[in-house]
Amino acid sequence: MLSKYRFFLLLACTGCVLLFVAFVERGLRPRAPKVNLIQLETVRGLSSGGSSGACRIVIEPPCNATFLIWLVTSYAGEPTARSALRRAYADEELRALGIRRVFLLGKLSGDAERKTRVAQNALLDESRRYNDILQGDFADTYRNLTRKHLMGLRWAVDTCRDVRYIVKMDDDIVVNVYGILEGLRSGKMEENSLTGCLLTNMVPIREPASKWYVSEAEYAGSVYPDFVSGWLYITRPRVASRLIDHAESSREYFWIDDVFVTGILRRALNIKIQDISDLFTTDHRYLECCIRGRASRLKCEFLVGPNGGDAELQVRFKEFAEFCQANCSVREESNLVGNTCVLAYEGPSLYKGAVQIHPVRIS
Repeated sequence: MLSKYRFFLLLACTGCVLLFVAFVERGLRPRAPKVNLIQLETVRGLSSGGSSGACRIVIEPPCNATFLIWLVTSYAGEPTARSALRRAYADEELRALGIRRVFLLGKLSGDAERKTRVAQNALLDESRRYNDILQGDFADTYRNLTRKHLMGLRWAVDTCRDVRYIVKMDDDIVVNVYGILEGLRSGKMEENSLTGCLLTNMVPIREPASKWYVSEAEYAGSVYPDFVSGWLYITRPRVASRLIDHAESSREYFWIDDVFVTGILRRALNIKIQDISDLFTTDHRYLECCIRGRASRLKCEFLVGPNGGDAELQVRFKEFAEFCQANCSVREESNLVGNTCVLAYEGPSLYKGAVQIHPVRIS
């Protein structure tokens, strides 16, 4: 009888040990992104406009930033640029720098999934692998860029409470993160401002054939207020919070996100713009000239520029920037890339541009 009790006691102890091990392993697993049940449903009737109020989140990552949150606007159906950014600046390196990078996505319609061959399940898998996707429950279209932009700012303000800065960037933009951090730590960024490439006297495009066509019903003014380019800008959480709160309380909406957020909303709140346009280039070939300057151990005066359709430029430019952190000297005024870079002529692209229509009198 005693042996039988010992057997049951041993069995119970073994069960307790197994349960304890299971709980420990569960606690050691990395935190998974929050995923709402809606992502398992068929995508139907996605929102395509309306007010700029808060949207429902489909996929939400955690925030572990201590210094800066890096929001990257990205099209769900184009993972190439996200892949290049992840390879250029690995999550481990960003974490060591106190940076958290998050990609902002909407949801693809059934037609968009077929065209891009990127299904919602693929985005779920991407999220599980990298834990850096914030997806809203709205159609991932140009007309919803403002929704995506405000979603990112709202998430950063509500979730990343200890960060000092917010950087918003487009995923087809190349950036020297080390140069951005050096500028921020120097204390040169103005308080209560939006820091970026200042754009002034920009007018709405009234040509219906343009992708950026804006009707007078959408925007009646003839000139946009001063704003900063959505390519990349920097601000502080309290400024972002003011922008979001005003957008949600006014329930205004304009689909060109940089104009709306950093122009219309900014002007309404009297937020200053700090212009750093001298750190931007609009031609990706200048970045290639910068990379060639590595042989002469010369730094590049540009920190931000387009990738020119080549996502791998992000990787090459990062390698150059990392090398030049400690090994390159500042260029003299006469030797700046903008003054010395020789660019090959590029003819106009026949598949780009807006249609121009001129009336002709026929007698």
